[in-house]
This record gives sequence, structure tokens and C-alpha cells, in this order.
Amino acid sequence: MRPIFKVLILWLATLLVHLWLIFEAGLNPQSAPFNDVLLYSFWLDQMNQSQSILGLNEPWVYPFVALGPIILANLFGGSAGLMTGWLILVGLLNAIGLSAIVDWGMEGRRAFQAAYFYLAFLAVLGPVAIGRIDSAATFLALLGLVQVYRDRPRLAMIFFTLGAWIKIWPVSAALSLFMSAKAKLRMVLWAVLTSGALIALAIALGGDSKIASFITMQGDRGIQVEAPIATFWLWAALTGVPEAGIYFDNQLMTNQIAGPMVAEVARLMSLAMLIAIAITAWLGFKAYRAGANSKHLFAIMAVTATLDLIVFNKVGSPQFELWLAVPLMAGILLNLPRWRLPLAAGLAIALLTNLVYPVFYPDLMGLGQLSIGLLTLRNLALIGLLVWANIRLGGLSKPAKARSGLVLD
Repeated sequence: MRPIFKVLILWLATLLVHLWLIFEAGLNPQSAPFNDVLLYSFWLDQMNQSQSILGLNEPWVYPFVALGPIILANLFGGSAGLMTGWLILVGLLNAIGLSAIVDWGMEGRRAFQAAYFYLAFLAVLGPVAIGRIDSAATFLALLGLVQVYRDRPRLAMIFFTLGAWIKIWPVSAALSLFMSAKAKLRMVLWAVLTSGALIALAIALGGDSKIASFITMQGDRGIQVEAPIATFWLWAALTGVPEAGIYFDNQLMTNQIAGPMVAEVARLMSLAMLIAIAITAWLGFKAYRAGANSKHLFAIMAVTATLDLIVFNKVGSPQFELWLAVPLMAGILLNLPRWRLPLAAGLAIALLTNLVYPVFYPDLMGLGQLSIGLLTLRNLALIGLLVWANIRLGGLSKPAKARSGLVLD
């Protein structure tokens, strides 16, 4: 089949997946799956009225670069509104990103398998896969993965760094690239230069100390209801433990956990995440020193580090599972052996997340047994996959014969 026809079929599949996700959102209006996009519109109106810029001279929960796709979506929407523009923008980003993965039809079977896995992941994850700012960061991570595949590490680091300035998760891919690359100093240099250019732009646009507000605002928040660590308090509330329950944070516009020791544990989660990332970095360094295949090391470490950011995060928004799509498809694109287990686990995690939000989210807000059970299974699957990823990453530092015995299929 000619490359152009392969790309057209991929675009058609992308369109169908996006139409399905929009349709599914309409099936669950009570959960408001696209409520964040409405919030983006509110933020733009707020900026117009106050003459301030979120993330530059006004505190914001996201880095200021995240304003870029929001403003662009508003332009795309025109008189139809930001919601329409956002859906068009995300559809275009996914089509472009997947087209880059398959090199506009010129790549072989593995590249198309990776692209279609990504679409399958979106389809089972649900409307949040296209209804959050994470979609823009994921697009940049897709472009970074293309550069890793084509042995252009400097461009890959630039894309991963740009993505992290929209939503933090591509930092896991940047760390994995740094650890797997031979020219480590150059990787640091390109990450610093990219960040420096963005900070210089922010200052030129009138930014002040609020440029770093996304860090401080995240540090003070409590535990979100879908975070893996919140599972303990959900079951405590279900069994009638005093003070355990769910409340709505009006400032952050999210549902959080209340109960004994919540504040203390919330303060410890950032430290726990840093320790987990440090362990992953150490395992990655050992694998690099042992001579592990650089692309295999990148993919396995990216999965591990991304799971660190999810499992040990006190914020547990359902779109966080979208972060897993790119590291998992990296395993397909980079031809890792014994990769079916993480792919299946990733799809199962995405499906369980979809069932929790938006399908049974009203049940979760009422502390229903079904939704808490589904969320518990999802969180256990995340932890299980993280354990598997650590074992697989640790196995890369073993001699070849021992390594084959440590890799779990």
C-alpha cells in the first residue's frame, strides 16, 4: 500500500477515536468530562478583565507555557468558542504527532503498531484523553520520541523539556534520555538552554516571581481523591471511620480527601516521589554502566519514571494515565522484547480509569462500593506495573544470561 493511503487510514482512525471520545463525554454529562476546558475559557476571560497573565505575573497552577495551547484553541474556536477550538486543536496535534511517528507513511510495521496502540489507549482511557492540557504536553513527548527513534537526542531533549514546561510529566522522558545517552553533558546543556530561553521569554513578557508559582501551588495542596495514596481514606470513609470523606477544594477546583493524618501524609508525598525517582535514576545509571542497549534503557526507564510520578503523586487526576501512553508505545517503536505485559497492563489501567471517571464518578462521590472497588483495582494495577518496571529496569544491569531470567513476561 502506498504511504499516502497508510497515512489517510491513520488519520481516519484518529478522527473516529476522537469522535468516539466526544460521544462518550456526551453519555456522561453528570461527570462533566470536559470541565477543564470550560475552566480554560474562564481563565482567559479572567486575564482579559484583570490585564494580568497567568503564570507570569499572576499565580497559576500550570507553567506559563501552558497558556500557548489554550490561546491557540481559542483562536481556532473563533465564534464557536474555546471548547470547539480545543477539540480541533487536540485532534490536529494527535494527527500530526502520529504522522511523525510513522514518518508520513514511510516507516514500517512497528511504527504503525505504536501509532495504533496510542489510539487504542486514547479510546479506552475516555474523554479525559483529549479534554486536558496534558494532551499538548503529550504531543511534544511524541515528537521527542520520534527524535529518540531517529537518533537525534538533542532535538529529543528540546521537545521533552518544552513538554515539561506545559505539564511536568515529560521530565521522566528527559531523565531517561539523559541516563541512556552517551553525551550526558550535552543533554543537560540542551535542557538548560531550552528552559533558559523560556524563562527569558517569560521575563520579556513581564513575568516576575509568579513564573514559579506552579511549584508552590502544587506543594500546598491536599490529596486528590483518585491518587493511589487516597485509597486508604476512601475505604476508611466507606467503613465509617470518623472524619474520613471527600470534600471539594474551591481554590483548586478538585475533589480531595479528608481524614486522620491526611495533611501529614500529603506533605510527605513529594519526598516519597523524589526518593522513587532517585531509585529509578540509580537503576538506570547501573544499567548504563553495564552496557544496556540505550534505546531499551530509555523505554524501560521512561515507563518506570512516569509511574513514579503517578503512583507517588498526591494529585491523581484521571488524565495522568495518558502519561503512560508514550513510554509504552516507545517499547513497541524501539522493538523491546517481552513487551506484551506492560501494554496489556497499560490498557487495563486506562479502561479502569475510564470506568472510574467519568462513568461511575457520581458513585465515587457518594462513596459507592463499586467505584471505590474499581479505583482500588486501578491503583493496584499501577503499583503492580511499577514493581514490574523496577524489576525489568534492574535486570538491565545484570549479565546477559542472568538478565533473561529476571525479565518478566
